[in-house]
Amino acid sequence: MTHYQQVLDIAREQSAALRRGELEAAVALLEPRAHLLSSTPPAAAADVSVIEEIMRLDRDLSSAIRERMIEIRNESRAGKNGQRALSSYGRRSLRRSLAIDGLS
Repeated sequence: MTHYQQVLDIAREQSAALRRGELEAAVALLEPRAHLLSSTPPAAAADVSVIEEIMRLDRDLSSAIRERMIEIRNESRAGKNGQRALSSYGRRSLRRSLAIDGLS
């Protein structure tokens, strides 16, 4: 089995993890792939179809990672907006209660 075939096997494992909704498991397999690729010799003509399959699977993985990053960004923004609104509400309520106390 060639190095590229081994990388393809890992890419397929990553793809299966994505289908199960386990993005973290798919990402965890990037390190073993990187280690394997660091000792992989230059590609030969016979490796082209295997490399093309790896690249196709990698596009799916990169899309899933990108989508998760956007979700995290949106969650973070929503949290900040909520904190700002809550903080603003607290200041207004305090000013109103002080105004009411001043009238009493």
